[in-house]
Amino acid sequence: MERTEVLSGPSQVFWLVPFFLYAETHYRFRYFFSLLKKNEPEIIADIPHRIEPGNLLPLLILAKDAHTYPCVLDQITVDIRQHGKTIRKIELISQALALDAKLFSQVFQIDLRQFSGWVDVDVAFTLRENGATSTYHNDNHTTSSRRPLRVFLSNHPLPRFPGLHLGDPHTHSSYTDDQVEFGSPLSAGRELGTAMGLSFFCVSDHSYDLDDRIDSYLTNDPFHPKWNSFQKEVDQLNNKSEDFVIVRGEEVTCRNSVGRNVHFLVFGQEEFIPGSGDGAERWLRTKSEHSISEVLEKKSTDAIGFAAHAQEPVPFLQRLLLGRGVWALGDLQNEGLAGLQILNGKIDVGFERSYRMWVRLLLSGKKLCAIAGNDAHGNFNRYRQIGIPFLTIHETEHQLFGKWRTGIFVKGPLSEKSILLSLARGRAIMTDGPAVQMSAVSPDGRLSAIGDTIHSDALRLSFDVSSSKEFGEVDAVRVIVGRTGSQTEETAFRFEGNQGFDIHEELSLERLAKGYVRIEVTTSGSGSYDGKAHFCFTNPIWIGSLI
Repeated sequence: MERTEVLSGPSQVFWLVPFFLYAETHYRFRYFFSLLKKNEPEIIADIPHRIEPGNLLPLLILAKDAHTYPCVLDQITVDIRQHGKTIRKIELISQALALDAKLFSQVFQIDLRQFSGWVDVDVAFTLRENGATSTYHNDNHTTSSRRPLRVFLSNHPLPRFPGLHLGDPHTHSSYTDDQVEFGSPLSAGRELGTAMGLSFFCVSDHSYDLDDRIDSYLTNDPFHPKWNSFQKEVDQLNNKSEDFVIVRGEEVTCRNSVGRNVHFLVFGQEEFIPGSGDGAERWLRTKSEHSISEVLEKKSTDAIGFAAHAQEPVPFLQRLLLGRGVWALGDLQNEGLAGLQILNGKIDVGFERSYRMWVRLLLSGKKLCAIAGNDAHGNFNRYRQIGIPFLTIHETEHQLFGKWRTGIFVKGPLSEKSILLSLARGRAIMTDGPAVQMSAVSPDGRLSAIGDTIHSDALRLSFDVSSSKEFGEVDAVRVIVGRTGSQTEETAFRFEGNQGFDIHEELSLERLAKGYVRIEVTTSGSGSYDGKAHFCFTNPIWIGSLI
């Protein structure tokens, strides 16, 4: 199916969508002026926001649309500063690079292992086109800040326990490519993710992008070549690495219970599921192909489904013109749903609403796994997006790849299958710093861990909390008990005040009813790498019917 006159004039609404990937600046409405458009490929320099001890610093250079605007990259100079002083200056290329591909990417490795703490990385590159040269810093977008990229070189590994693997379960890739945005290659996500201490990520490009022709984002292809290429590339990359896993997925646009468009993360899916309701492909025709329940019916047996950013507020114009909505309580009670994403890059009103809805569902007895992700579309160090369409670039430090993480407890080797199984069973924590593991033992010796169900009215709860100087001392630990059918949770135990970086506690819980136990942890912002508190939320250990 061909998209007819997509974005052909101001009556189209695609520009109302928030643009979360690297900014595509060459498209403009017909007859409209664009301050952002220039006869050069978009060129981006990107690095992780943090580096795990012992790792080199990977620097990603990305050039988009050079097949239309061929040029030569004459020079790339990296100036690395700490406390205002240059500590290293590097020439990355010894000879000029001819740029003529639709998407060029290369990762350069820089050895900064003798340094620690915050450093500023300024990447200057010189382009030559038709005899004229231009030099830019960090990107060549008009109106962007072009300020240096800032990275934290940590002396401490991410807090974790044996069998706990950290990853980002909501990311996008270069398979998203349209009029306003584009993403980074899967291989770059693996390389930069490894350097920052991750073990996996789930890639879930939008359904309305995955049905396009490879060479034209304005035309759909019923044979889904982008989807097929995506599946093949995930297999190839996973076959090359035993230590890092890419989980295939799709972010499907579908209808909620009142007919509004919501986003549905389907992980482990190998057959394409269409969803184009809010893709702005057809003027004022926003009805998606499937409902939430129909997507659950269409997903493969081994795939699992999560509500994406379940209660994130939707701007008025998107509600009006794109038919977007949020996941309602009833939507989350669909049989077969594995869980919901309650954290999307930062703690904000969307998190607060999703968190309250999750707790309400837990108290009703619904076993839904909560996850944290970033909805990152590239954006490893700086979130670049179109601000005012055709006029400005907007930048923030939120929704960066791997900033908020989901940790999963896996028994045995890490693989797509083991990750999906752990997520389906709720063996997960959400964190931007500290880590928690807990287990419970009944009086007769039965053992359970996060995600398990134990049948007993008395438990010996054992838990460990781990933080580091990077994220601050443990400041508060809250052990929460929920009783099925209750309106509110209870705090069984609470520890406050600086507790150090590593805690082990054992508690006796008695007179328990059917329900669950979970833990929340907060660290002190005093002394942390960014001066802010950091958090960890566990999924529950379930208490089943007493026997």
